Amino acid sequence: MKIFIDPGHGGPDPGATGNGVTEEYVNLNVSLELANLLRNAGYDVMIYRTTSDENVLQNKNADLRNRAQMANNWGADYFISIHTNSSTNPNAQGVEAYVYRLGGTSERLADSIVDSVSDTLGSVNRGVMQANFAVLRRTNMPAVLVELGYLTNATEALNLNSPAWQRAVAGAIFDGIVEAVGPPGF
Repeated sequence: MKIFIDPGHGGPDPGATGNGVTEEYVNLNVSLELANLLRNAGYDVMIYRTTSDENVLQNKNADLRNRAQMANNWGADYFISIHTNSSTNPNAQGVEAYVYRLGGTSERLADSIVDSVSDTLGSVNRGVMQANFAVLRRTNMPAVLVELGYLTNATEALNLNSPAWQRAVAGAIFDGIVEAVGPPGF
């Protein structure tokens, strides 16, 4: 089973910032840990970037197309994009996920991931929503974009910046994936 991991942002686009934490680094650290967990369990994994700027194109729209195209060309069975959130409301908190269309495999996978993160780490479960994000729209396989928490919430920013928390959330995402798609031999 082939799982494509997309650490959101990177290169010229650092993503959200809040409380001294920058999204691209959180996304990358969690994605690298998740990729290791999946590989160690026997899944075939491709990761879009393993450094801040590897593979990241200067043009944002071209970069988003490239992420989806790499997954499509590789023949991924699932696409997981890792992000962190921000809000003008400093009290906003929780984990949520997005899919291109509600219903079907993408939503079941997203529900499983969000539930696992919420149950394991005690994060507020904000649920699964529909969105017209390029990486969800352009992929040929079930695709989920996970928002791990809010960098603009002081408590969540501390967690998101913690290596121990990053490992724990990667483990929770891994558990959610396995629960939804089964072991790698299926």
